Amino acid sequence: MRQILNAKRPSAILPKKIRGVVAIEKCRVRKSGLDLFVDIHVEVDGQMPVHKAHGIGHDVKDALVKSSLGIADVLVHIEPAQTT
Repeated sequence: MRQILNAKRPSAILPKKIRGVVAIEKCRVRKSGLDLFVDIHVEVDGQMPVHKAHGIGHDVKDALVKSSLGIADVLVHIEPAQTT
């Protein structure tokens, strides 16, 4: 858990670059017993079809659960990327 909580940027929690992820808006980690649970808000292209954004959400979850960080479950929120 220390490795996750000491990350300087929320994007540092992802073990690899996930195609389609523009940014990480928020990332919260909580511990229950020995397990870690992640609530992450991922920004994607706002014009992207829902089914494609949903797939990116699964990619993010799979990458985190399969990482060596000891994450038991991930709740991914898909957000449209901020435009300037």
